[in-house]
Amino acid sequence: MYGDVYRAARLALLRQQIVRHIKRTDRSAQKVEQALARLVEANAPVELLARHQ
Repeated sequence: MYGDVYRAARLALLRQQIVRHIKRTDRSAQKVEQALARLVEANAPVELLARHQ
């Protein structure tokens, strides 16, 4: 009986940890995407100028 209760509690805890890790990963991925978008914007004028030279 206690083994089942422990196992259920442990699974619930692990599930919460996984959800937290997924959310953290999603936030990190969004930050990377935003940084890449800023980099593209910052380099766009340079690329356009280089094509016309």
